[in-house]
Amino acid sequence: MGRLPSIRRSFADRWMTLGIVLLCMVIGSVWANPDAKRLYDDLLSNYNRLIRPVSNNTDTVLVKLGLRLSQLIDLNLKDQILTTNIWLEHEWQDHKFKWDPAEYGGVTELYVPSEHIWLPDI
Repeated sequence: MGRLPSIRRSFADRWMTLGIVLLCMVIGSVWANPDAKRLYDDLLSNYNRLIRPVSNNTDTVLVKLGLRLSQLIDLNLKDQILTTNIWLEHEWQDHKFKWDPAEYGGVTELYVPSEHIWLPDI
């Protein structure tokens, strides 16, 4: 019985090491993509996050909203209270974020932090 904790610890250490190696590989591949960096710089060079993403000031921005259940925390049947965690999803088109993937090494998707883009007041 004295050896069981060391076996579990060894197994957990191997999984943690594998996870760290995989994470480093993913981060390295993301940072190592010069086409994605160039695209990011080109898209955000003249972008103002305070201006609505429309061609004309009279145009509207259609924002689609969605809820995604993330976690069911508690269900109180007596008081009929359901406690959950949810994700509020926003979706809209920003005409300033269009590009030809062929000009950027085939990059079709780009992660942009939300604090760098226009966000609807919802």
